[in-house]
Amino acid sequence: MRCSVCDDEGMDDAQHLRSAESADVITLPDGVRLGPRSWVATTSAGQDVVDAIAAEPQTTLLAMDFDGTLAPIVSDPTQSRILPASRDAIGHIGAALGGCAIITGRPVQAVREMAGLDTDPQLHHLVVLGQYGVERYDVASGKLIVPDDPPQVRRAVSELTERIDQMCVADSRLAGTHVEDKGRAVAVHTRRARDSRAAWRIFAPLCHEVADQHDLHAEEGREVIELKAESIGKDDALRELQEQTHARIIVMCGDDLGDVPAFGAVDEWIRHGGSGARVVSYSVEQPQLASHADILCDGPEGVAAFLDEIARRVATTSE
Repeated sequence: MRCSVCDDEGMDDAQHLRSAESADVITLPDGVRLGPRSWVATTSAGQDVVDAIAAEPQTTLLAMDFDGTLAPIVSDPTQSRILPASRDAIGHIGAALGGCAIITGRPVQAVREMAGLDTDPQLHHLVVLGQYGVERYDVASGKLIVPDDPPQVRRAVSELTERIDQMCVADSRLAGTHVEDKGRAVAVHTRRARDSRAAWRIFAPLCHEVADQHDLHAEEGREVIELKAESIGKDDALRELQEQTHARIIVMCGDDLGDVPAFGAVDEWIRHGGSGARVVSYSVEQPQLASHADILCDGPEGVAAFLDEIARRVATTSE
């Protein structure tokens, strides 16, 4: 076993994280040290972005993933909730920005409920792009766009539910695996399985098989694999938002493989002379995402601290 974080042959990822937590710091292979509930700039773009936002908030587009970024990952995905600190920071900063959006693989309706968007006036400036941008909800106007569910997804939901239920009965290690019907997509979560590693080894190939049979796209994440009809990604959603807002500063916050295309869009934007940053919510489950970061955060709590710093700087500059 070799740790993918520190490349130590005698330590696995989980042991590395426990070791780091006991010392209240995570040290990455390139020497970056990340303290608890904190964030650190890892590139020149990251070092400059807060100053750039404070100077021109009205030209800034802030886009954020939900699970693992604004909300901690939990064993039951239906119980995911936005951190109060992130909610407060977005509430203080959002109205000053050119655009503020959540881009998520979840359906819009789920995020509306989990973030309390319709009951919290301070979040009225948010736009939610659900199902990677297929669905859209403008909180201020109440305008909601939700296309009909693709029939091939409905068939995949039925097949996966039936086959996984049968396999869980036959093999007790798999019990606890959860099939989530997202309407336009279906996700299989192995996090709650009695043996999550065995469940992943068995169900990941099954999901790819079902995706091929029904002409769906399979996307792997943190102990979850999602099947969806469209090949649209978060990069497409982010570019669409940039065109709509005419933003000159683009910040994307995420934590998982589904966010990598959007990170790529921000990287391209920066390489062509634009300002912005890729903000990675670090986790031991996806340590390789640290290589994409201009800003590296200690999970959702670190993201909340980063958002709070932006809110504080924008408020100070506007006084």
